[in-house]
Amino acid sequence: MTVTVQVLFDQPQHEIASLLRDRLTRCAKASFVAGFMTVEGIEAIAAPLRAHPSKLAQLVVGAATWRAFDALDRLLAADVASSALHVHLGHTRPTGTNRHPFARYHPMVHSKVYLLDMGDGQAAAFTGSHNLTGFALHVKNGEAGVLLEGPANEPHSVALRQHVDEAVRQAVPYDPGMKEAYTWWTMQFIDGLYAEANGDLPKDAENMRTIVVLAAYTSGRLPRPGQIIYFEIPEALDRIQSMQAEVHIYVFPTLPPTSSLALASLGTAIARLSCKVEGIEAGRGGIELRADWHIDNRRRPELKPTVLPFRPTPASGMQQVRVRVQGPVAGQYEYLFDPGKIAWAPIYDPEGALVATPDDESARETELALFDTPARVDAPWQRVRGLQRAKPAGSDARQLALWESTPDSEAFILFSPRRRKLTPRRERSERADTP
Repeated sequence: MTVTVQVLFDQPQHEIASLLRDRLTRCAKASFVAGFMTVEGIEAIAAPLRAHPSKLAQLVVGAATWRAFDALDRLLAADVASSALHVHLGHTRPTGTNRHPFARYHPMVHSKVYLLDMGDGQAAAFTGSHNLTGFALHVKNGEAGVLLEGPANEPHSVALRQHVDEAVRQAVPYDPGMKEAYTWWTMQFIDGLYAEANGDLPKDAENMRTIVVLAAYTSGRLPRPGQIIYFEIPEALDRIQSMQAEVHIYVFPTLPPTSSLALASLGTAIARLSCKVEGIEAGRGGIELRADWHIDNRRRPELKPTVLPFRPTPASGMQQVRVRVQGPVAGQYEYLFDPGKIAWAPIYDPEGALVATPDDESARETELALFDTPARVDAPWQRVRGLQRAKPAGSDARQLALWESTPDSEAFILFSPRRRKLTPRRERSERADTP
């Protein structure tokens, strides 16, 4: 007798829960190996097992949620044999460190094999990408697989049986008292994967807030260490953030036409002043202030000596900042105007919602019974056609103030939340010449 092969399916999103339940209902014995299991997945096939608990010969899972392990306990309560349930803990190795003494991101069982003894020497096997999860078995994930049906002594059935037997040999018996430990082990892998994914992001920038002032030179002299310079920034940036920030002032003989060009030309500045915040007044509170220099125009700033008594007239919504010159800026910097950790949001495709099937509706009823928050399962799943930057947290006024303190706004008094220290040109050149 030949083996029949059915590809599952011509559409990536297609449920197989009903097919699996059908074969499970008609089979004599069933053996499953799955890399990941959720409560929705085990509940999708639980009814035939509760009706005939002796059918389940072997179930091996590589990782699962706490609720999924709790669902295994319910199978045990329905008289599924405890010897049928196994957890494959994968492989790891010691790292030699105290913080993470073993490799959290590690090889794990990733098989998806559902092998069923149909009796009379026949077998059926589902294999492919479907884990034992609701997303995989119902119309949610994009999955692919095949259903093989034929004699149990055909090579494919024998090989899959050997695969299951080896997975059982490598696994440990499921212990209901270890649910928390198994869940912790799953989270160790997920946390390790998160660290692995984020480890590829560049980390050469430092989270040092810097107020960057780009100004034109108008006097025959330059500020000296100890002297005070006055300028204004938006109040919405708040006092504390401003007090914690460093201040770098670059003075140009002729100010470039845009702040972006000025930032790209910092090497042409005739003075590069590192300053410390001396005082901040909000609400136009600084009526008469001590200052040796002032910068009075954020759009075309000029560094000018003050005329005493110095009585500035700040614009509405601006805070008055006085900084004391410490000395020259140490090193060269690239100033960055994004927060580094950018939040993203999905762009929904209104035509791409998943269409619910009768089996999916049944799964939804199961989810409503399992979870205390119906909102979790009421909304349809929509296709995501792209990603966009999420709206930043904080008030609209603060977000506007942050934008007005970036080069995009064409202002020359800027706020940089992080920066990257550059290698001196000569050192870069020497490194480039090194074989």
